[in-house]
Amino acid sequence: MGVKNNMIETVIDLNKLGYTEDFRLTGEKLHGVTQNVNYNADQFEVDYAYRFESSDTPEDTSLVYAISIPKKGIKGILLDVLNNSASLPDNFVNNKIRNAELTVLTHDDSTTELKFGHIPKVHKSKFNENPHRYELRKNYPDFPACPFGQSFSMLGYDKEIKQYVWLVTSIIKDKRLQENDYKKPQ
Repeated sequence: MGVKNNMIETVIDLNKLGYTEDFRLTGEKLHGVTQNVNYNADQFEVDYAYRFESSDTPEDTSLVYAISIPKKGIKGILLDVLNNSASLPDNFVNNKIRNAELTVLTHDDSTTELKFGHIPKVHKSKFNENPHRYELRKNYPDFPACPFGQSFSMLGYDKEIKQYVWLVTSIIKDKRLQENDYKKPQ
């Protein structure tokens, strides 16, 4: 596969190669969202793994894993746009993902203030001006469209301007950031 420094183009190329399932890490399993099936570490292979690092914010890292389930003929993508896999508990599935051989790519997004072309990006310096202005929302039904044809599981939110934003990885790991899990109305 031709390697590109653009995460969206890489995912599009992987889709063209048949990697269309949306995978998530759930507990000690790899979860196929479309099929609603869980897989153990011995059931899948990590075919490609890419680490995208921002040239202007080195701590802003995203990972893309192309995964196949050989016995089922299923191929898909696991996106870790916040580099959360590094802090997951040790188990066979998480270790297999973490230990995949990564192709590291640096992309220059210093000239853009938007992530994925439409989500405003917040850097650590801006966050430090007023940390209580932002929160990390999880599982909200009104998230903007994901450019990968999948769905976001979490996004930053600017409470002052009432808009979803992209928080760089160092903010996500900052203990001052409030997390807010969506609760369905009863």
